Amino acid sequence: MWVRDYTCFIVDDEDLIIQRLELFFRELSPKECRFQLVGKAMNGQQGIEEILKLKPDIVITDIVMPRMDGISMIEQLKPELPHTQYILLTAYSSFEYAQRAIHANVLDYIVKVPLNEANLHRALNKAAGILDEVKRKEEEFQSLNISVLENKYRVRKQFFSELVRGEIPSYRASDFANRMQFHFFQANYCCFIVEMNQYESFRNEYSAVDQNILKYAITNVIEETVMNCGSGVATDLSDNRFIGFLSWENNRSEMDTEYACQLLGGQIVSHLHQYLNQKVSVAFGSPHRGWESIKQAYIEAQNVSEDFYYHADKVVKTPTHRFHYRDDSRDDFQQKLADFLAWVHRQVAKEELEKEFADFNQFVTDHKIHKSIMAPMLRDFYRDIIAKFRSGSTQNKDVAEFPIEFMAFREQLAYISDFTYEYVHAGQLLHRAEIMGAMRFIDKNLKQRLTLEAIAEEVNLAPSYFSSLFKKTMNEGVISYINRKKIQLALELLHVQDYSLLELCEEVGIVNEGYFCKLFKEYTGDTPKQYRIKITRYESK
Repeated sequence: MWVRDYTCFIVDDEDLIIQRLELFFRELSPKECRFQLVGKAMNGQQGIEEILKLKPDIVITDIVMPRMDGISMIEQLKPELPHTQYILLTAYSSFEYAQRAIHANVLDYIVKVPLNEANLHRALNKAAGILDEVKRKEEEFQSLNISVLENKYRVRKQFFSELVRGEIPSYRASDFANRMQFHFFQANYCCFIVEMNQYESFRNEYSAVDQNILKYAITNVIEETVMNCGSGVATDLSDNRFIGFLSWENNRSEMDTEYACQLLGGQIVSHLHQYLNQKVSVAFGSPHRGWESIKQAYIEAQNVSEDFYYHADKVVKTPTHRFHYRDDSRDDFQQKLADFLAWVHRQVAKEELEKEFADFNQFVTDHKIHKSIMAPMLRDFYRDIIAKFRSGSTQNKDVAEFPIEFMAFREQLAYISDFTYEYVHAGQLLHRAEIMGAMRFIDKNLKQRLTLEAIAEEVNLAPSYFSSLFKKTMNEGVISYINRKKIQLALELLHVQDYSLLELCEEVGIVNEGYFCKLFKEYTGDTPKQYRIKITRYESK
């Protein structure tokens, strides 16, 4: 069992007593060396300044001192450091001091002349027991809070999923809303949808556990952003989508509503990129009022979100800025795909392929065809390329299904372009050189904050295709691979010297210390400090 350390601080105006206590701490047995002296002061005023800086677990203080006595010092410190334990040393047995000590909730009261070390040992161990119990209760409370929050979000997700499908009658919805303290649906509101960009890469990069953690964090950021703009709520909806509602009391003009939606959408996009490095787009429906309109409000927001298919990352859409689709261009685009299939051959140069795909992109930019028609056409196009060159390939069983569901048009086109060159150039998937190049780039820049986009650009592949290819080849997502390599570097560094947590984070290029500790324990089973202690013990044998 790992034993925690306890920091101690002395306050006394007598040099001899301070020296005696310092000697006491230096001569503690290995079993008792968990008590570490971190500072000292000569009076209560100085003690307050130093103790508030160091925040020790245990304070050992005299009562009668110049400028400020020990009990007055404790009374001032208690509100700031409620869990710190206080042990009084005194040469007096005055009833007045005893009364004040009891009122200040002092842990122990020890006569210092002569100082009985056994009594001090007992008081320190008693303080350690109380601190351990406080920590245990805090951890239990934190665990309970997390459990309550997780259940709250799970229930909320289920509620809104059923609500937007029209499966909950309005009277039941109203009862649930009152219990969850959603009081804004009788006012004016807009439904909005937040969609994660490049979700296919997100699924390849992160483990299922990390995906859930990030989605939970995304929900929190969205909801906090909504609350900063007024009333509202947000929740995880499904896969790469989140649903939210922005509500307001008074009637607004169309211009004011448009401005409010653009402002909130822009803040959601900005905050998620800033805090979680996640790119999203936001789509708003028209204003509505009342529970009966929620399904319609959702359908409108969903319809607006269909435009994301032809947008770049991080866009905000409202009903007044919809695309006009040209579905009558379907046959013309289908003919262009057929002409390409008839033309493409094994010796085609990458520049020629890129020119053809640029032509596809320009055609669709000029004649947008709805996603419900375009996406299946591209899926069939991908399969037709495989079918045309199947006879010469020995790796057809390894060819992945086209990841159509969560990609935007440009992502799909870039994916097919890279795949076509890799697949048809020699009748097989020629991705080993690109993956080896990516691994060399990662190793060379391991101390930097690496992104999927930067690595994909280095090996001249589309991010979505590179992400899929990397996981297929390495059986591990890009981010997972980078994190594993960073922790391996941290282990090598700890074998050389005892780095602080901040120094380790800087050396391996991970900004967040908490995230680094989580990864370190996930890969090693220990915290960095525990791992270093194990190394030291092993080396001393």
